[in-house]
Amino acid sequence: MSGFTKEIIAKTFTEILDEKPMSKVTVRDIVERCGVNRNTFYYHFRDIPDVVEFVLKRKWDEIQEAPQEKNSILECMEEMASLVRDNRKLMLNVYKSVKRDTFLIYMNDVILYIITEYFKKNRNKFQLEENEIQILVRYYKCLFVGILIEWLDHGLKEDLGTEMRQAAEVMEKHRELHTVMNGF
Repeated sequence: MSGFTKEIIAKTFTEILDEKPMSKVTVRDIVERCGVNRNTFYYHFRDIPDVVEFVLKRKWDEIQEAPQEKNSILECMEEMASLVRDNRKLMLNVYKSVKRDTFLIYMNDVILYIITEYFKKNRNKFQLEENEIQILVRYYKCLFVGILIEWLDHGLKEDLGTEMRQAAEVMEKHRELHTVMNGF
C-alpha cells in the first residue's frame, strides 16, 4: 500500500504540472487532489523537489528496463526526444526550476546509457576497440545533451525528430561534410 500511495502522490504531482508551473505547486495542492493528508505526503517525500527527483528516477528506471534495440544513433536521439516530448510539461517545468541540475544529471545519465548500449550492441559491426567506443560515446553524449538543452531552451517548439532526420539526410547527401570536422 505504501508504494501505491507514493505512486499516487507522484502521479497527482505530474497531473497538476499540466495545469500550472512547478513554482506554483504546493503540497496542499497535491494532498487535496489525491486525498491523502500532509503527514502521508511527508512520510513519502521530504518536499516537492523530492517528488520531482522520484518522478525523474522512475522515468530513468523505465528506460533501463526496456530493451535497447536501436539500429542507429538517429534512433537513439529520437528515443530521447520522445521521452522529453511525451513528458513535455514535466520536463519543461523541471528544467526551468531549481531542480534543473538534477534534471540535467538524469538526462545525461539516460543519454549515456542509451548510446553506450547502442555501441555495445554494434561493437562487432563497426569493429571498434573499447577506447574508440568511449570516444564515440562521449562525443554523441555531448551532442545529444547540447541539442536537448537548446530544444528545452526554446520550449520544445520544434519537432526535434524531424530536424534530426533532416540533419542526417544532409550528412548522407553530402558525405564530404566530414571534412568540416577533420579539415581534410
